[in-house]
Amino acid sequence: MNPSTPSRTPSAELLTRLILTIFQVNGQLLAAGDRLTKNLGLTSALWQVLGAVKETPLTVAQIARNMGLTRQSVRRSAHVLKDRGFVELQDNPHHQRAKLVVLTREGRTVLDQVAAVQAEWSNRMAEGLATEKLQTTIQTLGRLGERL
Repeated sequence: MNPSTPSRTPSAELLTRLILTIFQVNGQLLAAGDRLTKNLGLTSALWQVLGAVKETPLTVAQIARNMGLTRQSVRRSAHVLKDRGFVELQDNPHHQRAKLVVLTREGRTVLDQVAAVQAEWSNRMAEGLATEKLQTTIQTLGRLGERL
């Protein structure tokens, strides 16, 4: 280690290990999501955008902000989803240029199919994991997100 580089506290060292693990697991989750949705004509990226507008129409910028994605990637995904008939881009009464991404009937159907596949997968993945530890992990990651 460079002598001018400050050393980490034990908690900071653990946090660094957690962050590196999150990076690795994120990649694995995206790959798993791609496998889960492949037969439905989706990818993890497309699934994220569909899920973002499940309850209410949003603009590309709102989806990007909520999901921690770039506007460009969300815009590309929204256009792919539109071409596949899963979303429509509708006029936004609150903004002249920013269209709303709106889930179509076909989009809701494919999202319901993904939910069924994901439920089976998550049930298998959760086997043997302690509920209390999962809850603690959720709380810890939530607090970390707040600090970021």
